[in-house]
Amino acid sequence: MEKVVSKSTDKTGAIRKRNQSLILNAAAQEFAKHGYKGTSLQVIADRVELPKANILYYFKSKTGLYKALLSEILNMWNQGFSEQHSAIEPSEVIGNYIREKMCYSRSHPLESKIFAMEIIQGAPVVKDILVQPMVGWSKDKSAVIQGWIDAGKLKPIEPLYLLFMIWGTTQFYADFNTEIGLLKGRALTDEEFYQAQEFTVETILRGLGLNAE
Repeated sequence: MEKVVSKSTDKTGAIRKRNQSLILNAAAQEFAKHGYKGTSLQVIADRVELPKANILYYFKSKTGLYKALLSEILNMWNQGFSEQHSAIEPSEVIGNYIREKMCYSRSHPLESKIFAMEIIQGAPVVKDILVQPMVGWSKDKSAVIQGWIDAGKLKPIEPLYLLFMIWGTTQFYADFNTEIGLLKGRALTDEEFYQAQEFTVETILRGLGLNAE
């Protein structure tokens, strides 16, 4: 029997989704500026003009909110290099993955910085939700890369080294955007960022003996 969803239920779901998005955006600003310990749920609530109880209702605690924020980052980074990509040319998959990571660095610099700070500190807050997904994801992606190598589509390399290079290069544009601004005298324009993105894609693909798609 088909389940009937009332308009009131739809409206409630839309409000919940909107509030959660507002809270996560405000939390990203606070955690990036003050770190986990220095961030107050009340300040986040004041930013979004919602009762603190609403945050606790949606996320249970400050730790729950922090984990939800970092889980979103992990979900984004977990895209690309899936098993279905093994049948696609590596230049296309790798090129698109680099572009997606660069775009994420451009659109979500705060989230990237929060993730970097957490990792640098040894992942004290989110180690329980971070280690298994990262290890599993890395093994899966390495297996796809190794499959290309075995099929003669990619020269022999250590798959993890390629992932490390992509992560480090693409996240630089988020984690060190202040340094970029100081060196350039201003923030990168959209056109300059696009040029940096395509330079990164071309450089990595050439190093792998592939042509840019």
